[in-house]
Amino acid sequence: MGPAPSAPSDRVSALPRAADDRPPELDAARMAQVFGLPDLPDRLAAVDDRITAVLGHDGALLGPASVRVASSGGKRLRPLFTIVCAATGGVFDDRVVNAAAAVELVQVGSLVHDDILDDASTRRGRPTINAVEGVNHAVMAGDYILARAAELAARVSREAAALVAGALGDLCEGQVLEMRDAHDPGRTVDAHLASVRGKTAALFECACRLGAHCAGLGPENAEALARFGHAFGMGFQVLDDVLDLIGDEARLGKPTGNDIASGVYTLPVISALQGPEGDRLRGTLGPGGAADRRAVDVATAIELVRRSGAIAEALTAADRYADEARRAVAHLNQTTVGEGLGLFPRLYATWALDTLMDQRYHEVPLTALG
Repeated sequence: MGPAPSAPSDRVSALPRAADDRPPELDAARMAQVFGLPDLPDRLAAVDDRITAVLGHDGALLGPASVRVASSGGKRLRPLFTIVCAATGGVFDDRVVNAAAAVELVQVGSLVHDDILDDASTRRGRPTINAVEGVNHAVMAGDYILARAAELAARVSREAAALVAGALGDLCEGQVLEMRDAHDPGRTVDAHLASVRGKTAALFECACRLGAHCAGLGPENAEALARFGHAFGMGFQVLDDVLDLIGDEARLGKPTGNDIASGVYTLPVISALQGPEGDRLRGTLGPGGAADRRAVDVATAIELVRRSGAIAEALTAADRYADEARRAVAHLNQTTVGEGLGLFPRLYATWALDTLMDQRYHEVPLTALG
């Protein structure tokens, strides 16, 4: 057994803070400390270089817009997991770079398509392809990015290509499940979680499976890492949904309430709809099945959800997923990399809430803020 892990808050507080005492970015340098991989920034930079090279290959007409959106920021958590899972077997090579780049390109391509569906004009504070080059160009760019992901996965192995294809299929199914239930106040928790498993958790699981595959890990460890990725992805989405309700808009880089305005009712909203104020909350959501966002009283809806106690329940669910992820890889804690994996879900949750949550909620209970 390895040493008893320190509490997530202790590990976060140990990271250097910015000069103005804001919570630090969870960047590659700090993740290098968590996982005990001093060259982690270089490994992630190699993935970024591979993404740029494959998207811009032979002067492709779709290259500039695709590179722009792929370089627009993001936490790069999926390639991080591919790299770290491969590192549990002591491997980092060109196959790992290709696999990590492939899984990130699936994420990027899916976001391009999401922006079309949502008619989004910005992503991470930058103009979307559909806003700049137009919807037709964005459709082709999203497809192009996914094609390049398939190409990179095929360079790794047939198994890697199958893993990426399977995750992409799951992602599409999860997104369609979400679209099917749009503007439905009767959406169930089970239906929501089925969507999350497809649209979010499957790709995190794929990232971990790819890393295990590249490292040649045995079935037991490969499955353990896959369970870790799946549980992390579920908790990650729950946190993202919570931040859409209580996030700091400036730090998030987007307005809160986007899900409610779009008719996407996530775990805290579903729980609130099933509570004592459910009827009142339904009255703020506009006509059932309506696509007219002007009919939705987003501010009132958010406040009702905040006051219902459903956000605290959702955070408890996210914590359960973090614990599930930790337990999946508990047997790997003899190494710094393995210990870092076990700690990371709660480290990430602590960082996300500390950094992205509206600062009022650090001091005032979520059910008491007026």
